[in-house]
Amino acid sequence: MGSILQLIERTVFKHSWRIVLSRQGAVCIFCLSFGVLGAELTAGSAVITDKHIQARLTLMRAQKDALLTLSDMVAGRRVFEPKTARAARRVLMENTRRIPKVFARQRMEVNSHARPEIWTRWQDFEFRASKARQAAKQISARSMKGLRRSLPPLVETCHSCHQSYRTTPNRAITH
Repeated sequence: MGSILQLIERTVFKHSWRIVLSRQGAVCIFCLSFGVLGAELTAGSAVITDKHIQARLTLMRAQKDALLTLSDMVAGRRVFEPKTARAARRVLMENTRRIPKVFARQRMEVNSHARPEIWTRWQDFEFRASKARQAAKQISARSMKGLRRSLPPLVETCHSCHQSYRTTPNRAITH
């Protein structure tokens, strides 16, 4: 996202006031794309019986909640509070550290949305989890400006991993 914004700034927007508008537009686009990512993180209301899969879902839901807290602050839907932002950052750092552990056992259920490629390409999966942890550590929760700058790389790493290792939930399932 940063490179796209830089390209727009360099080629189209040469006046400083237009750069500000382009950044606001980029934040809006980021928040909209995060909303789509957040919607994809729900596993529906289907019953998951395997405790290992339940642990994975619990971890990912906590990630989603922390990311929503931060993205709502960035989007202006929630007042920026450094203490709350730092707490969300801590959740993200801890949970990204735990991703390989909760996915270590290959367990599958229809509604878990995990692809078997997680375990056949384990080193890549662990590498992506490590990148997510690094991005979580880089989140600047002390100021709104820092949060706006530092949150998109984490969302990008999450989205990248989900594109490779997560099936898209069937939205037609209503149970």
